[in-house]
Amino acid sequence: MAPHPGLGATLAPAADAQAPTPVPEAAPTARPLKTFKLQHESANAAQDLDVEDEEQEAWVPGIRPGTVELSMSLGFMNLSSTLLEHEQMIYKYTTESTYWGDVKIKGQTAFNPTIRMGYNLKPWLTLEGFAGLSISEYSSTIENRRVRKNEAGAVPDEDPALGEFDAEARSLITLQTGVDALIYPFNFSGDGGGRWHPYLTGQVGKIWYDMNSDFTSGAAGSNDIAFGGGLRLLAERNVSIRLEATYHMNSIEFKPAEYFLETDEGTTLVPLVEYPVLEGGAFDERQITSFASEDISYLVWSIGFQGSF
Repeated sequence: MAPHPGLGATLAPAADAQAPTPVPEAAPTARPLKTFKLQHESANAAQDLDVEDEEQEAWVPGIRPGTVELSMSLGFMNLSSTLLEHEQMIYKYTTESTYWGDVKIKGQTAFNPTIRMGYNLKPWLTLEGFAGLSISEYSSTIENRRVRKNEAGAVPDEDPALGEFDAEARSLITLQTGVDALIYPFNFSGDGGGRWHPYLTGQVGKIWYDMNSDFTSGAAGSNDIAFGGGLRLLAERNVSIRLEATYHMNSIEFKPAEYFLETDEGTTLVPLVEYPVLEGGAFDERQITSFASEDISYLVWSIGFQGSF
């Protein structure tokens, strides 16, 4: 049976509409070019380090002659000795009265940084030059106190009350310089090898004391002698740690100030005087021209870091 002409005409366009539309092929994408290194950079660096390690001599710890040493130490000085002592000395002045008594000034523990430069002559001997300073305060006591009104014929009264600021408590600075020798007794018969090195030390030098006091005129210097010992640890090729304790001995004599006090912008000058007791209980009044010398001894302990070159 022949197809109906109208039905065929109707189905043909529908078949054409359902046919898939061809998709154009995508253009081929460019691929990145890869480069290959025959040898990695880290491999080159490792080879360079291996060469350096082979060329560098292995470090053997020890005290080596011909080595320069530079060190910085931080420590404390036990400055508890008497620095100045004088009997019946003026310690306070007002427009109404003058006060005097037995004055004693003592130091306190002081912070003490020190630098050193040395040279190793032998595995058992090092010579050094050093310089240091200390910063602290001093304190004072006043006993057998007396007071007298600033009037003709006034009689002294005994044991007046001590005011809050009557006894001086001010700054004390010291400067030290000198030379020392380090002796390593366990290196006498060896080549100085090893990390741990106990040592003995002796020092000679100068020390200056400067008190911010109304009783003294400027700083006072003294020769200083010290003995002690320590322990040195060679941590690395050029770095070592140093522990040390020394006992110092010196004597000091301060010069008295000409004037104890200046008031009214320098128009009123109060001399530094003393009031010794005379026979019969009377008191003399005279200018202080000198102080007695005081023997001073103290211990210094420190920790330092030392470089070898």
